[in-house]
Amino acid sequence: AGHIRDMLEPIWTTKPELARKVRTRVGQVLNFSHSKGWRSTEAPGRSITVGLSKQPAGKNFKAMPYAAVPAFIRSLRSAAATVGRQALLFQILTAARPGEVRAARWGQIDIEGRDWNRPAETMKGGEAHTVTLNEAAIALLEEVRGGRITKPGELIFAGQRGAMLSNMTMNKVLRSAGQVYDAHGFRSSFRDWAAEKMPDVPDPVAEAALAHAVPDMVVRAYKRTTFVDMRRV
Repeated sequence: AGHIRDMLEPIWTTKPELARKVRTRVGQVLNFSHSKGWRSTEAPGRSITVGLSKQPAGKNFKAMPYAAVPAFIRSLRSAAATVGRQALLFQILTAARPGEVRAARWGQIDIEGRDWNRPAETMKGGEAHTVTLNEAAIALLEEVRGGRITKPGELIFAGQRGAMLSNMTMNKVLRSAGQVYDAHGFRSSFRDWAAEKMPDVPDPVAEAALAHAVPDMVVRAYKRTTFVDMRRV
């Protein structure tokens, strides 16, 4: 426990989310080792945090008010096209997570079907998910493709030498535009817009568009639909 605590201490308060993930993964390794007979005990539990400072309370991502999003999109489109601006614009148009956009590949896109079929390994919840693509998202993809032939495994928004963009790329675009909001916050902007401007759309449809899991385990066991047709509207 002391070894793990000393390892976590430098990031426990400065990078709390990362620290919690590291602690969890260390525990998984040690418990796996115990199950194999390589350790005599399971991973230490509560004793790890003895002596560590209290972590700061979590903060929500700063979300741009949905009424301001159209003007911001216009400003993105009026500026010179960069991979960062295009990636952020695609994220806004699909209500996706930034990491899902950075990991998007051409083989996941069905232009004719107007779908973005994302495999389980790219999803936060570990389940495959389909995003319905609107006209603006389709047009943006065609702009990015530029008439060239793309390979299925090729990243749509690639950085230098074809590598994946940094996880700070889209927030950097926002900061350069003088915005204080977070890229991830556009999902909240979308959710607020759906609630206030699309009152005829049931909440589960908007939640499905965001790839949110149904919290109630009983409901989740019986709800098999992903509302693709309703989400497309």
